[in-house]
Amino acid sequence: MLKTKIIAADLQNLTDARYFAAWLVEYMSFDLSAPAADLPKIKEMMDWVEGPIFAAQFTGLEDRQSIEAQLEALSVDHLILGPYADEELINSDWQVTKTILLDEEIDDLTSDRTYIAQSTLSFNDFSQDKKNTLKDLCNSHSIYLDCGFTSSNINDILDLGITGLVLRGGEEEKVGVKSYEDLDEILEALED
Repeated sequence: MLKTKIIAADLQNLTDARYFAAWLVEYMSFDLSAPAADLPKIKEMMDWVEGPIFAAQFTGLEDRQSIEAQLEALSVDHLILGPYADEELINSDWQVTKTILLDEEIDDLTSDRTYIAQSTLSFNDFSQDKKNTLKDLCNSHSIYLDCGFTSSNINDILDLGITGLVLRGGEEEKVGVKSYEDLDEILEALED
């Protein structure tokens, strides 16, 4: 059991899907905003693992019909949208998590929505003001943190009251071969 929820984002291969499933992550998400998104490959990954909730990632600049068609093809109703997504795009039947940028001014947030607070900075480089802003957001919203961090600052991050963290998949060295050393350290630090 992990101390916080995890969104495993940008999954591109079955090796990542199996790895994160073994850690019992809450969500697995697939980037469908790329024109070359391989729906049959994504469906195959989804069929191989059990347990997590599957989500589709979009920038939010795509047209609604395209999003609906891809969600239907994958039988997914959880959606992760980029920071510039148009609210008019959102269908009330979808479970939506929206990305906000910690490095920019944050407008009023919808009270019942989940957010991913994203930063280009590593957590070690956050100013005290940025940490206070994040803590305030966590007090009033469900917030997942998406920034650079290591196992050594996990407890400081958890002390802010976050709902969870975003961890990312990536390219394999070759099919079925990939090093998870950095992710192992983080996930081991999150073990309850």
